[in-house]
Amino acid sequence: MVMDHSIGALARIAGVSVKSVRHYSDLGLLPSRRTSAGHRRYDASAVARLRLIRTLRALDLDLPTISAVLRQERSLAEVAATHADALAIQLRTLQRQHALLTVLAQHPLEDLHLMTDQSEQDRRALITDFLDATLHGIDPAIHRNLTPVLPEDATPAQVSAWLEVTALITDESFRTSIRRLATGYLALAGDDPLRPDPEYRRSLIALRRTADPRLDRYIELVAVINGWTPLRNAG
Repeated sequence: MVMDHSIGALARIAGVSVKSVRHYSDLGLLPSRRTSAGHRRYDASAVARLRLIRTLRALDLDLPTISAVLRQERSLAEVAATHADALAIQLRTLQRQHALLTVLAQHPLEDLHLMTDQSEQDRRALITDFLDATLHGIDPAIHRNLTPVLPEDATPAQVSAWLEVTALITDESFRTSIRRLATGYLALAGDDPLRPDPEYRRSLIALRRTADPRLDRYIELVAVINGWTPLRNAG
């Protein structure tokens, strides 16, 4: 038997309002026929179409996109993948905003201005300048291990850590202390920094113990920003 639904019956079956059914029908998303009295009637396929429209609207897809799916101009899989990618970008943006607002509750507004004004390139240049100025001549691998990279979807803890790192690396006394440590290391290491010499090793440990305590904090902050498990200083 051919199913034949009134607009009210279709709305009840699909769980939407009559107004929505009428709107989708006017847009051509729900084919119908008219009775002699001018009333819309819908067949069984309209139920499935309406349920699909309701589901896609609940996922925040716009009506032109839904129309393209119903007309088979775009596949549902393609639309879902595209929408998922767009949502991922929105989620990263929302997470960043959440992180900044959380940090704002704990830091001066001036710090947040600094954070929002910095681009990724600005942050990279800031760290490169610090490492080049203080660790000149040191193994590039150490530079990489001491380079914090703030992710786009940074957590409040990572944003807070970045602000603390920024304060540290722009502190001239901290820069001077790191430069002094690096100079001492280069003098001890000479041409063979990996030589198995017990006296050399003891000298390195003694030098490390003279380091500015803020260096350990910097290393911890880099681990937080990069999402690494912080390591305790063995020295």
